[in-house]
Amino acid sequence: MKKRALALLFILFILVASLLFSGCSKSPVGQAPVDQNKTLLGDESNLITTNLTLYFSDNQAMYLMPESRQIKIRKDASTESMAEAIVNELIAGPTDKKLIATIPKETKLLSVKITDQVANVDFSEEIRSKHPGGSTGELMTLNSLVDSLTELNGIKKVQILINGAKVDTLVGHADLSQPLNRDESIIKK
Repeated sequence: MKKRALALLFILFILVASLLFSGCSKSPVGQAPVDQNKTLLGDESNLITTNLTLYFSDNQAMYLMPESRQIKIRKDASTESMAEAIVNELIAGPTDKKLIATIPKETKLLSVKITDQVANVDFSEEIRSKHPGGSTGELMTLNSLVDSLTELNGIKKVQILINGAKVDTLVGHADLSQPLNRDESIIKK
């Protein structure tokens, strides 16, 4: 009798478990899972490949060197979206092994807003706390950012913010109280 009750209880447990877990699939039956990349970038037919010119430090930290990069972006991308793409590519660093990254890779871009041809670029604290420091390093970071962003029509100057606030300096050497202008004298052609 005890064996029969245990067997019946076991069968009942299996039935209840199969009913509960039968409806737990990741996507509804008959529907393909959503491709997250498509929803973030938009439909593939709405994308174009565009060339960006980014500026990274040479290995002597004396000049900025241009690096061309192709990215996919929506056809109707705004200047702000293009600026965000540029900053994110700068954070990712150069593909050419002879060039040096100018923005710490731990840095997060919080936002880019363009007002009166000034790009207000808001970074996380890591742009400062993870920066290697030094006056030359600071100037390379600032000029890399400004010269890359002013490649876009509609951006003439760049104001750097950290966590939404204006800062006097990045790591103690350059004045960031006002928007920065493009400096072509540091670009090696």
